[in-house]
Amino acid sequence: MIRSLAFNLFFYGFTIVTAIVGIILVPIPTPVLLRGLLHYWAKGVVWAARVIGGMTVEFRGRENLPLRGPALFANKHHSESDGIYLAAIIPGIAFVAMKELFHYPLIGTILYRLQMIRVDACGGGRERENLSEFAKRAYDGGRHIAIYPEGNLMAPGERERYRSGIYYLYRDLGLPVTPVATSLGLLWNRRDWRKHAGRAAIEFLPSIETGLDKQTFMRRLEETIETNSDRLIAEFSGRPYTSSQLVLRSQGQTGIGQPVTAPRAAP
Repeated sequence: MIRSLAFNLFFYGFTIVTAIVGIILVPIPTPVLLRGLLHYWAKGVVWAARVIGGMTVEFRGRENLPLRGPALFANKHHSESDGIYLAAIIPGIAFVAMKELFHYPLIGTILYRLQMIRVDACGGGRERENLSEFAKRAYDGGRHIAIYPEGNLMAPGERERYRSGIYYLYRDLGLPVTPVATSLGLLWNRRDWRKHAGRAAIEFLPSIETGLDKQTFMRRLEETIETNSDRLIAEFSGRPYTSSQLVLRSQGQTGIGQPVTAPRAAP
């Protein structure tokens, strides 16, 4: 509990100071300095998580990490820190984020200047066009793009319906997709105040090649991310392997395109 409190004090204090510096950098014509600030802020948080909070996170499958952009990642979303860990090892990464985040004081202004990709969780055809437009800007800049296909933070052992926005990026940009599995939620679950010392992993998996049809791609993506996340959860929790359970956190929403889901089998 003490380590968790100490880390939280550092995390929020460091984030506020970084945001203030970020606002100072916003008027600069190029976002390069601001992206560098984000990268080093993320590295600082990862360092503090390990040293202060006792949270050691391994990066696995680095051989599957594209060395140059543009590249497309589809990530399991366990924690508000998922993006922090990616930003710590991938400078200039562009995240697909809910448009509500862009309305936050300070943070919203910085996200705009960083040219993050904003979307509306309610989705629809128009929103797919917006997603494509903003993602194309990141693609043209040679940046890595990360998207959370479930559109929600999920607790370890849970999964949401996979929204098909990732498929339209995959198809329209003509990029292979690198699935990313994680057990990070065991240490830092969603937006929980209390963190837990221990070990977890983020694993970059072999990319899914281009040219697949929608149903095949979505099924393969979900099976790959969920099966491997469940494997990591079992490994780091010491519990037997259990397939994640479908939990609908946003019934009535269609996400970016229609949700696609398929049954999965244990490895």
